[in-house]
Amino acid sequence: MTTRTENDALIDALTDAQISEQLNPGGFYAFKLRDRVETIDLRDPDETRPARKKGTVRVDDLASFVHYYRKHCDAQSEVYVDIQAGVITAVLDAHEGWVSEEERGYMPRWGEHRLTLRLAETDAWRRWAGLDRQFLKQAAFADFIDDNRADIRKPTAADMLELVQQFQAKTKVTFSSATLLASGDRRLTFEEETTAGGGAKGSIEVPSTLELGIAPFEDSEPYVVTARFRYRIQGGALYMGIWLDNATDVRRDAIRTVVAKLQEELGIVVMRGTPA
Repeated sequence: MTTRTENDALIDALTDAQISEQLNPGGFYAFKLRDRVETIDLRDPDETRPARKKGTVRVDDLASFVHYYRKHCDAQSEVYVDIQAGVITAVLDAHEGWVSEEERGYMPRWGEHRLTLRLAETDAWRRWAGLDRQFLKQAAFADFIDDNRADIRKPTAADMLELVQQFQAKTKVTFSSATLLASGDRRLTFEEETTAGGGAKGSIEVPSTLELGIAPFEDSEPYVVTARFRYRIQGGALYMGIWLDNATDVRRDAIRTVVAKLQEELGIVVMRGTPA
């Protein structure tokens, strides 16, 4: 039993319509019929492959970038890094440089086969950077510190737990002032709120800085980041915040470190900037 294809049926239809043309293997044909245009593709499947590679592939980590780059690069491929955005871009079919006038000279190429990696920030970095220069109410700030104690190197985890417990316990108090200690820490004074008045007074000592150990990106190592405590007293209510001292420098250095790894791994030069 012979199996008929769609092309066979179309050829019969064209014959019935009295269209006579020799159809040769390897050809692609289009015919206008009374109410439509029909095509017949007799090319070998290998001949219908794209003439060149194009498109942008986006990967999520450095290992994937290295794998794809090695698979598709050639001697003329180029790689760029945008330090501000944290984006690495490879132009796999970049323009060819000078070879020789006898061979080909300068050969332009399409520059349409690209590979990009946007360095992914860690959850810890996003949390602390999101709090940078923001004031929270006393209880909310204490909860944040408690939830993220694992990122704090100094003071110790035990000291931070004690501080958090003091903040959580002193919610029904009126803060009045803060004193700068010789160590640079702050002593916050408060008076407990009571219905009869004359509540007990007390104080909480708050460190001037925190030393954090956090990695800016998934592909980078942890860095030491200094966070300074800040406070406001408004109407007896305490608001706390942190100022990250060197976050921008740390982020840029982490990107440069990732780029250095990439250059060493692939034996290439990564240029600063973005491709056209």
